[in-house]
Amino acid sequence: MTPFKPKRPPIMGTVIFVVATLGVAVLSILVSWQLYRYANRPITDFYTQLGQLALQIAVVVIIGSFVKVIVDWGISQRSRYTEKLEDRREFLRRARAMHVTIQNARDLMNAHQSHKTWGEQLRRLMELRPEVEEISEDLKASGDLFANQIEIIDGLENIITYLQKGGEEYVTHHDDVDKGYKTGKTLAQTIDEKNMTWVRDFMDGGEDFQNSYETNLVKSKGTMRLEVYST
Repeated sequence: MTPFKPKRPPIMGTVIFVVATLGVAVLSILVSWQLYRYANRPITDFYTQLGQLALQIAVVVIIGSFVKVIVDWGISQRSRYTEKLEDRREFLRRARAMHVTIQNARDLMNAHQSHKTWGEQLRRLMELRPEVEEISEDLKASGDLFANQIEIIDGLENIITYLQKGGEEYVTHHDDVDKGYKTGKTLAQTIDEKNMTWVRDFMDGGEDFQNSYETNLVKSKGTMRLEVYST
């Protein structure tokens, strides 16, 4: 995943246009002023009319430059809004992918009730943890992307801590689960005998799962979704 980089719309084109048009306006005004000076002499009305034309051009250029600034400002505001909304949606997609991985792990472990599935899914959850850390770090670097950004980050950090506990239990009891499989014990028997509280609670959707994961899922993914679809 490419690290999140805040985007900023280019403004150099507008600046160059404004400077150029103001330069033309100033030049037109100077020409107009000079022609009016000549018009005070006993010469034809040509200089007076030409001076008026130059003044009109200056006014048109000035008005045009201001109109362009306003239009470009509106376009840039819309561009920033669109980019911000897309960035929010990208974070929401990443949070949803996190949840899908965790939910699939629970479903597969409960469906198979096997030592093999336990090992496969715990390893996947261990791989997921740095992915969630990256979401949190990218969000910290994104500025004020969400109104409740602190709450979202806090929810993600708590999920990271929750997944870390599962990884630690896997490291501690990997050999125990392997031995249980070789001696014909079921996964449930090994979990009970070795008091593997994290995975038991995870599979059952117990109190720790609800408090440490589901509550923080609402704080992170739920808050993102609310802000994305309320704008």
